[in-house]
Amino acid sequence: MVRVPTGKVAVPELPWWFVPRPRLWRRLDEACGTRLVAVIAPAGSGKTVLLAEWAREDPGTRTAWVSLDADDADPRRLRAAILAAVAAAGADTSAATDVGTDGDGGDPTDALLDTLDAVRPPVRLVLDDVHVLAGHRSGFDVITRLLRRDPAGVRLVVAARSDPPLALPRLRVEGLLTELRADQLRFSPEDAAALLEGSGAGLDAREVAVLHRRTEGWVGGLRLAAIALRRSEAPAAVLARFDGDERSVADYLTGEVLGGVPAASRSVLQDVSVCGRLPEALAVALTGRPDAAHVLDELVHGAAMIERVAPAEYRVHGLLRSHLAADLARHRPARHRELHVAAARWWAEHHETAHALRHAERAADPRLTTELVRRDGLGLLLAGHLAPLRRALAFVGPGNRQEDARLALTAALTHLEDHDPAAAAAELLRAREACPAGGEPAPEALRHGTELLAAGLRGARGDATGRRPVAPVDGVPSSEPELAALVHLGRAEAALAPGSGTSPAVAHDDIRRALALARAHGFAALEAKASTLLAVAACGDGDPRAIAAAARDAQAAAVRSGQHSAAATALAVALGAYAELLHGEPERARARCDGELGARQALPPDAAYALHLVRAVARAEGGVRSEQATALTEARAAREAIDGLPLPAPVAGALAVLEFRTAIRSGSHRAAGEVVDWLRARTGETPEVALMRAWAEAASGRHAAARTLAAAAAAGAAVDNGARGGGLLVEVHLLEAEASLQDGDEAAGRASLYRAVHEARTLDLVRPFAEAGVRTRAALLATGEPSTPFGARLVAACAAAREDTAPASLSERELVVLALLPSLLNAPAMAEELVVSVNTVKTHIRSIYAKLGVSTRRDAVSRAYERELLA
Repeated sequence: MVRVPTGKVAVPELPWWFVPRPRLWRRLDEACGTRLVAVIAPAGSGKTVLLAEWAREDPGTRTAWVSLDADDADPRRLRAAILAAVAAAGADTSAATDVGTDGDGGDPTDALLDTLDAVRPPVRLVLDDVHVLAGHRSGFDVITRLLRRDPAGVRLVVAARSDPPLALPRLRVEGLLTELRADQLRFSPEDAAALLEGSGAGLDAREVAVLHRRTEGWVGGLRLAAIALRRSEAPAAVLARFDGDERSVADYLTGEVLGGVPAASRSVLQDVSVCGRLPEALAVALTGRPDAAHVLDELVHGAAMIERVAPAEYRVHGLLRSHLAADLARHRPARHRELHVAAARWWAEHHETAHALRHAERAADPRLTTELVRRDGLGLLLAGHLAPLRRALAFVGPGNRQEDARLALTAALTHLEDHDPAAAAAELLRAREACPAGGEPAPEALRHGTELLAAGLRGARGDATGRRPVAPVDGVPSSEPELAALVHLGRAEAALAPGSGTSPAVAHDDIRRALALARAHGFAALEAKASTLLAVAACGDGDPRAIAAAARDAQAAAVRSGQHSAAATALAVALGAYAELLHGEPERARARCDGELGARQALPPDAAYALHLVRAVARAEGGVRSEQATALTEARAAREAIDGLPLPAPVAGALAVLEFRTAIRSGSHRAAGEVVDWLRARTGETPEVALMRAWAEAASGRHAAARTLAAAAAAGAAVDNGARGGGLLVEVHLLEAEASLQDGDEAAGRASLYRAVHEARTLDLVRPFAEAGVRTRAALLATGEPSTPFGARLVAACAAAREDTAPASLSERELVVLALLPSLLNAPAMAEELVVSVNTVKTHIRSIYAKLGVSTRRDAVSRAYERELLA
């Protein structure tokens, strides 16, 4: 008779770090129709706790539990343990023969199965730690026969660190297997937060996110971190150094995860630990073993923390990888460097320079790093991979850049991307010393392109010495498309700078060539920059459709390049909002600007100016004096902040006209005059300056002078080969219409208005009509309800402008929000009540304030009662 300890067949108690996981309970419950439930994951994944939690969660279903150990490889002990567990679960096993013996009275395993077949109601039979039977066929024979017989009285559940030899593939194909693997057992960020909070770690949300990312949701890692944090008086220090080399983690990985890995497989695992991404071919290159993929596949199904993430690619868990790599660097430093060099060269051969540079740095190999930056640094920059490039240039150091023009010029370009012209100028000086004018073509073209971009950033042509950069693309080798793209981009940016003296048509051509190269060669960051420049150039045309399309393209390309920060896309976002203003959608423009400015990130000066200016103008809509005054103050502050800093000429002109028209509409002629003077000082006598002066004359009733200045603006646009055609010509036609109508020439006035509407329709341009003269708006309204959607929008814009001075009526939705203002509900609570977003509620509240002419919630409620909007 085999004695079975009570603790061996008892459902384990739940530990202190237990976190309920109902989603996984339900998954286990749903598996009732399968023959086998297998929970397979490395050590520390929470298998036992999950199954114990499941058993305790549903006391109506009895659970027979066996905690296996190596002695259970003896079939007699295993049979006895299973029978004892079923009895402990409350099943009647009194009729069972002695299943623990192998006498002559028949097959004891058959006797066990007969007993299990008769158990009613059925029980769950959990065999925990099945992996301890590895290498003992006899123990698995009992379980295999149990699976084959599938007795009606039990439902088999096994937990193991590695795949047990139980014909899992066949069961999987036949639909008789339910599996929970490591990826399903990982803790979510919410689970991790609950565990750490329960441990008293005292971490905030950001610190929990950091720890969850480092442990990858591995429960064992989170538990060890919680213990270390609880014991430490400096939790920040623990968090900063927590990785696979931390003592408790290293001990656990060595004893529980790597302890059962054969020496040869462990050597393979250590060699590949220098890599995060691990394609099969790279594993072969690092280990020198043609069968490396086979070894890794065995580890995937074994107890090691490694997974196949693609058909030909693996990934070692971050904590295990950092433990193995640190151990390798400590005990075999030469091998550690050798593996990083091999990885760098493999990634470079496969055109993954960002990965190659990371390995070259970790190998502490400046020569290899220099070689990679010289060859592929510009491509990295144009593709948007700035972080690895910055690290590599810092590692190479200024001394090497002093001797290598290409390195220095690449560094200069990274500084220009960071909007740091002073640092870029220092690198340009290094480049000139290393590569004087007239040197080899590629560095010469690179230098010219860099100087053109620097000139555009400074806002004027020429370098610091006053020389005008000339960058013919003819000298660029066809094998280096990144150089040609850079030169085109530099020429376009310089052409769009104030005072360039270059036709915008030339900038358009260079931008399109740069875009074609960027799209053909996957330079996503260059595509984002060129698309933003295309939106900039379209500002000079006053073409909202072109501006919006280019702005969208810029944002999409920035995302593809990995540039998710507000700084990378802020100007494109601002120009998209400007396009919405031109379309006649001020609320959408304002919301877009609010979102970008609320991101609390440092923004480039040109983007910050554009966002504040567009938001200010959008805020001024509605005719409420207090809002208009606030808007003009914000616009003036934005203009003063950009003073002396670079700003593309089309953006300066377009936004100056926007601010000017708002000032005129608000009756602030002094503010309008300041805008004219500001733009003239920045760009000289441009068509936009003439246009603003014309509107100033019209606002003062001097329509003949306005007509003369409008003609000058149109002539200036014509000189630019039509680049400033559409939007500016709509404004000119509207000025001519107002002048003619004021002179009593109805026919000429209506003819000019017709030309304005015709030109605007091709651009989907609405805003100028809302700001047109009184007679022009009246003439448009007198035409009746237009038959086209565009005409309807024009009439609506003119009608809204006519009512600027009248009390604005609240929309139906605004009245609903107004009704909630007397309550104690805040904006999130109102949003929940109305089933809308918080931003929508805030937008309605701002609109209510504007229409009621107030600035506080208390005043809004008081004014609403006065106007009988609230009862």
